[in-house]
Amino acid sequence: MRSLTLVGSGWHPPLFRAEIMALLGPIEILHPRIAFVTQDESSLQSIKRAALVDDCLRDSARLWDPQGLDEREISNHVAEWAESRVPPGSFSVRVRRLGTALEGLSRRKIESETGALIASETRTVDLDDPENEVVVLIAGPEDASSHWDDAQTTSLVVWGLRDETSTGAYKGKPPTERPFFKPVTLDPRLARLMVSLAHRPGRTPTAIVDPFCGTGGIAIEASLLGMQALASDLDPEMVEGTTTNLQRANGEGAYSVELCSAEEIHELWGDRPGSSFVFDPPYGRNAWTSGDGLSILMGALSSALRMSPDGSVCTMLPTSPEALSGPLSGNQIVLGRDWDEIREMIGETGWSVVHSAPVRVHRSLSRLVVVCHPSD
Repeated sequence: MRSLTLVGSGWHPPLFRAEIMALLGPIEILHPRIAFVTQDESSLQSIKRAALVDDCLRDSARLWDPQGLDEREISNHVAEWAESRVPPGSFSVRVRRLGTALEGLSRRKIESETGALIASETRTVDLDDPENEVVVLIAGPEDASSHWDDAQTTSLVVWGLRDETSTGAYKGKPPTERPFFKPVTLDPRLARLMVSLAHRPGRTPTAIVDPFCGTGGIAIEASLLGMQALASDLDPEMVEGTTTNLQRANGEGAYSVELCSAEEIHELWGDRPGSSFVFDPPYGRNAWTSGDGLSILMGALSSALRMSPDGSVCTMLPTSPEALSGPLSGNQIVLGRDWDEIREMIGETGWSVVHSAPVRVHRSLSRLVVVCHPSD
């Protein structure tokens, strides 16, 4: 078993935590953007799939409520830990600030003083290409997130060795570089995040199914992760474009793209136990005013359950920016109706909503990320 401290992206701390729990299971929340996990080696490799993990630290230590400490005192704590934790060889010290804790402290001073205390005949400072990196996190209340968060925030200092599992928050190639592009193309980071959220702890989906594939953003992320992607759309242009984009992406996962109504995917693909259904349905105003779009969505959910009664769903539904300012209420407008009503309709298809969180698309448009598991 190994333990890691995970540092999340500041873009959406609640979804960072939800992503880690989907990939790994229970976590210890130290801060809205810091989580501590203990898993076996194979499970921890799932972190490399994550979209919102900025950093991973091993052999970490923490100091709660560091108010009143100066740079020298923090450096002494880190140096004492380093005596038994930092291997011989070259090293560097990097200090990061999360939020507004201990504003008066100088990061550069902590780096230089800690480096001087750790340095010895067997441990030499190398700021360009060190064999080991000591990362010190000074964490406090968030000051810039545009997404409401109910996680309790406290001030703490966390430090550890940067782990090789660290790959940084995912960005992906810009959709504009794909051979087939539309302005409504899903951002690669959000597509990767949705694939993660559709995981069940300890179980990788047997396939990622997208019945509204559009330009193929979700299928591309699944294939890049080495997962099978089953994509379909009712628009022949989208089917052809997604196929072209998948060919260019050159992912390791097998894929298939077909022309099909979202309500009939169980007939197209047959029984697919253990699959996850990840999709971003059309969210333009005209798609939902007649009620036809809502009917298609519920039909897609019903068809998905017939394909995979033990599967999972991650989708995004149009909502108003008011959802970003506080707890999601039952009368929040989603798909033009109260969220309570939409959630009940989802339940009637055999799925149960287990997580929901709004994300900002732009100033006048937000979407609600919804994760569902089978009701039974």
